[in-house]
Amino acid sequence: MISNLSTSYAITHRGAVRQLNEDSHVEINSHNLWVVADGMGGHEAGEVASQLVVDVIRAKVEEKTLATLSVSHIVSAIEDANRQLNEYSAQYLGSKTAGSTVTALFIKDNQYYVLWVGDSRAYMLRNGQLQQISRDHSQVNDLIDEGVISVEEAKTHPLSNVITRAVGVTDEVKVDVVQGEVNTNDIFLLCSDGLTGELSDEEICLSLEPNSIIDSGMALMHSSLVRGARDNVTCIIIKYGHDNFSSKSETYKIQDEATIPLFTK
Repeated sequence: MISNLSTSYAITHRGAVRQLNEDSHVEINSHNLWVVADGMGGHEAGEVASQLVVDVIRAKVEEKTLATLSVSHIVSAIEDANRQLNEYSAQYLGSKTAGSTVTALFIKDNQYYVLWVGDSRAYMLRNGQLQQISRDHSQVNDLIDEGVISVEEAKTHPLSNVITRAVGVTDEVKVDVVQGEVNTNDIFLLCSDGLTGELSDEEICLSLEPNSIIDSGMALMHSSLVRGARDNVTCIIIKYGHDNFSSKSETYKIQDEATIPLFTK
């Protein structure tokens, strides 16, 4: 069964330190697809990279209807964004490289699909339990897998911001995909590492508990800004199972930085 029984809320902020917001996002509710991208490359390259990724995905996806759209089409769109971003870097950046992470959620036929490259994350809150669905493509995750460091040590490791996979940095890009059954009232969170760098999973779970996803999004943003928001912060919250789907997006300005200290150290 194909349906649009989801509602979403997106919010983004350049943070308290960065001068530019190199995060981008898109909500394509008509196709049950949501995307967050976190650019890198310095100056304006990161901003261009993340925007190019979401623009290419949107354009490719909207060539299809929800009925004909598949996960393979979305993977192909990310691969096309990788090719275009490589071409952009070669033409305009010389020896520099513009890259971007990407994390996407697609819902169809009572199944969810999470696709990602890099360390922007996808979470699911179900029956009060928060689960990270994506797995960071990062140096510290590799070190954890090898038993070199613990999960706790990874939080403050000097290589914590080094990723091992991104869109636009190699000729080919590998997109990871996880599939599962979606239940009524499941809540999904897509976010850049600017959020997870400031808040723990426990604090994220607490913010997602209110019935209103707008309240949840505001709480996540306020809390990350109170913590110092050393990086750009972007999140999309999607709640599955509403009778009418809708979306709302906000871009925070500098005057919004006077925030409520929901989580203080």
